[in-house]
Amino acid sequence: MNPTHRIEAARKLYLGGDWVGARRACEAVLIAPTDAQEATDARLVLIECARRSGDRQTGMVHARAAVAATPEHALAHYALAVCCDESGDKAAAVGHLHRAIEGDPGMAQSHRFLGALLVDLGQPGAAIASFERAIAIDPDNADAWNNMGTALHQSNRLSDAESAYRRALALNPDYPRAECNLAVVQRDQGHPDLAEATLRACIARRPPATAYRPAYTALADLLRARSELDESAQLYLAAAKLAPNASSDEMLDLGLVLTERGDQLQARKAFAHALRVNSRSLRAALALNLTLPMIYEDAAHVARARAEYTQGLETLERELDARIDGLNSRQIANALIWSNFFLAYQGENDRDLQARYAAILARALDRADPAWRAPVAQESICGRRIRIGFVSALLRECTAGLYFSRWLTDLDRDRFEVCFYPLGNNDDAVTRAIHGRAERVRAFVGGDAFPSTVAAVIREEHLDVLVYPELGMDQVTFALAAMRLAPRQYAAWGHPVTTGHATIDAFFSCDSMEPPNAQEHYTEKLVRLPGIGTRFARPALPPPAAREQLNLPVDATLLLCPQSLFKIHPDNDAIFARVLASNPKAVLVLFAGRHPAITDQFMRRLQKCFDDYGIAIRERTRVLPQLDHAPYLSINMACDAMLDTLRWSGGQTSVDALDCGLPVVTLPGAMMRGRQSAGMLKLIGMEELIAKDVEDYLRIADRLCGDAVWRSALSQRIRERCGRLFDDAEPIKALEAFYEQAVVR
Repeated sequence: MNPTHRIEAARKLYLGGDWVGARRACEAVLIAPTDAQEATDARLVLIECARRSGDRQTGMVHARAAVAATPEHALAHYALAVCCDESGDKAAAVGHLHRAIEGDPGMAQSHRFLGALLVDLGQPGAAIASFERAIAIDPDNADAWNNMGTALHQSNRLSDAESAYRRALALNPDYPRAECNLAVVQRDQGHPDLAEATLRACIARRPPATAYRPAYTALADLLRARSELDESAQLYLAAAKLAPNASSDEMLDLGLVLTERGDQLQARKAFAHALRVNSRSLRAALALNLTLPMIYEDAAHVARARAEYTQGLETLERELDARIDGLNSRQIANALIWSNFFLAYQGENDRDLQARYAAILARALDRADPAWRAPVAQESICGRRIRIGFVSALLRECTAGLYFSRWLTDLDRDRFEVCFYPLGNNDDAVTRAIHGRAERVRAFVGGDAFPSTVAAVIREEHLDVLVYPELGMDQVTFALAAMRLAPRQYAAWGHPVTTGHATIDAFFSCDSMEPPNAQEHYTEKLVRLPGIGTRFARPALPPPAAREQLNLPVDATLLLCPQSLFKIHPDNDAIFARVLASNPKAVLVLFAGRHPAITDQFMRRLQKCFDDYGIAIRERTRVLPQLDHAPYLSINMACDAMLDTLRWSGGQTSVDALDCGLPVVTLPGAMMRGRQSAGMLKLIGMEELIAKDVEDYLRIADRLCGDAVWRSALSQRIRERCGRLFDDAEPIKALEAFYEQAVVR
């Protein structure tokens, strides 16, 4: 039998499923090969046999031997690239693919594989070039067009990406991955309804199968973003069941949705399942150890949750090295997508806990690649403007956008160059205003919005200053902030709690809202801005609406508490009950949570307290649905007073209330997040609404309920004075002075 026939016979055995027979045939060839070529051909079959049996180490040995024996053999380098990729060494895989292409430039699969690796490495431009070469050789390959779409999507060329995905589907209509990718790009183009239709059609046309998992998860992602949490959870679970042994990501996402529904117990079970499937899922480990309740049963529950959180940090500190062992730098950076958002609502000083968590991130990043956190040298600003970048997932029509958009739009363009890096593809009045004023806008959407990708782009922007307006509210930006991407990095109080990051050099806050000992609450240098710290644009108020139109009782004294339910600490319950007990005509007006389960948990807790005071909760409360801003302002205008919350006071809600002339009674807390309303009231000279203690709070609330003349006079004075909260240029001037002094120094 000649050499060619021996190899062909082995290949037939392999293709027929007889891997053992194929392995034995090739091992026989290696005992007495005719030449190096035949030995390499035998090793190529042995590599596939080893991979099929899960023996990657043996596959790697044969691949290295094949390359050593025939260094110009294109398929040998290709096989070694596959082995390197499977072992996590993508850089080595890229090198061997270049050698494979040198040996056979017409081998389309090498160009396709190289492009896919470059996408994974965050090099979409180079990936596009590889896919173009692959398509030129083999224009009817659907995989090449689909992967081209992924690279174009990562480059934010959404229209071109859509065209590539459609070409892939034209070549292979039964291609769920391309159909899923098309839906994701439709979503990122601002067409979520079209994306949903694409995904539902993909799922409906086929029986459940492993190949269609991406459609289930993409639809679940879409519905989760729209707060349709129940169906989202069902879809994640369905996707997990399609491939139980590869379901770590789906179970992680299921746990996150269950957390958003307020089901911490089931969420932790999902996180534990994800970790059993993939013990190196760092995100699952973070979630399992650090997930916190949204609604607490009582103060003792808060204390228990805080103790469990501290134990979770200890577990992560102990297990971190094992969790990240074998992961490459990009995998580690992207696995750190987490934020301790709910910790601050416990109402305690979180400085030490935040610093410990930030140290875990720093340790992981240093282990991954010290370059992530290496110092960035300050470039000379001689003859140019100071270049300031802003990274945000929330600078749009929401609280963060209303607070901080003018930090970008109003900076003096003779002195400052503004770069905006939004995570997401929002299109509203706030984002359009920012885009119209920023010299550079680079949006990160979909699979592009990962820490490793965003960090690589921003570090090449050569910024002088990088600002995170709402650090702690978004998981991606919190991971980014652990890196050093600019010489000077600052955070603002969009989430008013210290970040703990050693890489954040200063924290911007409001002087009027901070206590005298405020620096003790921050790991960063505290910078106190004048006024309310920003240049608020005053909204146009809607015309007054009758209470009947708003589903509110006509004759009651309406006491508004508009905070998100997870912000209302159990310490507030007895205060609400005592106010209502003293004022039989008073009704507490609340807003529902994001999911009915959240509202139910909160109302059950409140009922326990109300029962102690003999208050009928159904008659004495109104729970309204979440509203857009204009109808929400109408509710403010229809109420008689606002009961501010302890530990976490109103921010945007207090601005809105005062703008509507609504008296706000508040008791300042120990930290800034519990002192926002008090700071605003001081600025407009309404200190009589700031309580000294709980009994004083109750006294003021009782008078607001019982003294309509006084209440009306307060409303008139508030309306006359609250203009001081709006369109104040001093905070912007203070920021400009700070930036100049920091950079020049």
